Parts: sequence; structure tokens; C-alpha cells
Amino acid sequence: MKFLFKKKVNVDKVKTLEQQLYYNQKEDYNDFISILEQIQETNNENLQWKKRQSTINNEINLALENYRNKIVELDINA
Repeated sequence: MKFLFKKKVNVDKVKTLEQQLYYNQKEDYNDFISILEQIQETNNENLQWKKRQSTINNEINLALENYRNKIVELDINA
């Protein structure tokens, strides 16, 4: 009979987890926005075409590496 009833969930723990997820997602979006802003700033600088392209590629590669590291960190912590 005791298998028919679900275990009581601690509401405070659920709220805390929801808040952590929210702030993690918000942080990820803010990181992405800052990456795009940096690329936009580089694009607006008065640089030669090849230098601008190289700088933007470096910024994108750095952002990709950071996000890959975040994914690895999430896998480790899971």
C-alpha cells in the first residue's frame, strides 16, 4: 500500500533548484550576449578586412572553447 503514495517533496528545495536553473540560464544568455557585443565592436572597428576577419574568428573560437568547457563541467557535475 505504501507504494501507491508518492513521497512528500520539499517545496523549498524545488524552489531553490528552480532559482539555480534560472540564474544558470540567465548567466548563459548574458555570456552569449556579451560575445555577440564583442564581435559587433570588432566589426565596427576601423581595421583592415583581413585583420577584422582574423580577430572575429579568434573571438568565436574562444567563445566556442568556453562553451565546450561549460558542457564538460556540466557533464562532470551531473
